[in-house]
Amino acid sequence: MVMGEVSRGSCQPGSPSLQEGALKAGWLKKQRSIMKNWQLRWFVLRSDHLYFYKDEEETKPQGFIPLQGCQVNELTANPDEPGRHLFEIVPGEI
Repeated sequence: MVMGEVSRGSCQPGSPSLQEGALKAGWLKKQRSIMKNWQLRWFVLRSDHLYFYKDEEETKPQGFIPLQGCQVNELTANPDEPGRHLFEIVPGEI
């Protein structure tokens, strides 16, 4: 998953319980914004936000990605790793 800026801090919406209102949940690798290395995180999709947690047991998200106005592009995955999916979230124009 390739990401742009991630919203954090006081502008973060309330943290619902981990599975409350979840449309999808699972492990994804996300690219950090400064170091550009990849980290495995637990992601939960709710409405128009993609929340990420350190692991499945965490109750407070480390951050979230607002999806409203964004474009999600599926990228070509490594054919040697079946079942893996790669996508990027491109922020909309402000």
